[in-house]
Parts: sequence; C-alpha cells; structure tokens
Amino acid sequence: MNTLSLAKWISIIGHPLLLGSIYVVFVSFYRMERPAAILVSGLVIGLVVVPITLHNWRKVKNGKYGNFDVSDQQQRKNFYPFALILFVVLLLLFYFLQLPSELIMTSLVFFFLLLIMGIVNLKLKASLHAAIAFFISLSLFALSIGFGLALLVFAIAISWSRLVKRSHSLQELVVGGFLGAAFGGISLWV
Repeated sequence: MNTLSLAKWISIIGHPLLLGSIYVVFVSFYRMERPAAILVSGLVIGLVVVPITLHNWRKVKNGKYGNFDVSDQQQRKNFYPFALILFVVLLLLFYFLQLPSELIMTSLVFFFLLLIMGIVNLKLKASLHAAIAFFISLSLFALSIGFGLALLVFAIAISWSRLVKRSHSLQELVVGGFLGAAFGGISLWV
C-alpha cells in the first residue's frame, strides 16, 4: 500500500462522524448501565450523526458541497450552524431526560469546541478531523491512560493523513489539533 492510499484509509477511519460514533458508543457502554448507554448512543447517532450524514450527502449530490468532508472553507460556513443546532437539540434532550451531569457537561464542552471551530472557520479552515480526534484522545484519559495514548497516536496519524491528502495545511491541522486538545483537556475537569 502506498503512502497516499494509507493516508486515505486513515482519514476515512478517522472521519469525525465515524470516530465520534465509536467514541460515544464505547464511552456510553463503559460508563453507564446498558439501557442508558443504548439511549445515549441512539440519541447521538439518530439526532446528530444520521442528520449530518444525510445533510452532507444531499449537499454533495446537489453540488453545493465539493465533498462529504466539506473541505471548502466557504461551504463550511453553512455546515457549522446546522451541526450546532443539532447539538443544541441533543443537549436539551440530555438535560430533560436527566442524563448524568458528566455526560451533559462533556457534551457542552464539545458543543463549545464546535462553536469555536465555526468562528475560527471565518478566517481559517481548521481541521475538524484533527480537532475531534484530539478531543477524543484527551477525553479518553479520564477512562484509561492506555486508551488516551492509543487515540493520541491515532489523532497524530489522522492529522498526518490530512496533510498527505492535501486536505489541510500544517497551520489548519495545528489549529484544529490544538483546539481539540484544549477542549478535550477541559472535558477532563468537568
């Protein structure tokens, strides 16, 4: 397998929707009783992952997005408000369903990461792949140093893959990775 093919596979596996879904399911079942874990996983996948997947797919099909990753900075200006609205709905449901405060606070920290990424996007197309991968890696340190380190290595690999694919500049990756790590670190304290 050549370098570009490897980078493409790492980028696919590290896609925020896939990596984020795996993270939510894993952490939910690790920290909660099975019924609560099923509820949380279902809400995140049903209210965030599926709508974003359908939204991006439809926008690509209609020619409004150049690709599923929404790699164009101008196109991302329409993506962030949609994603943020979905997270507001999710957060409200978590609150009204009286789910654990730790879940609500971590989700709120993630919401603010997305909000800041949307604001940064007005000037720079910071890497959402890197931001989410580093957020997840830092937040996993709360469960296990081993999980955190494994995902930290994978976050670096994801960033490398985005650079090799020329999806992002080094500056965009550093900013995304820094913001993800910073908010992931904050999630350790909530």
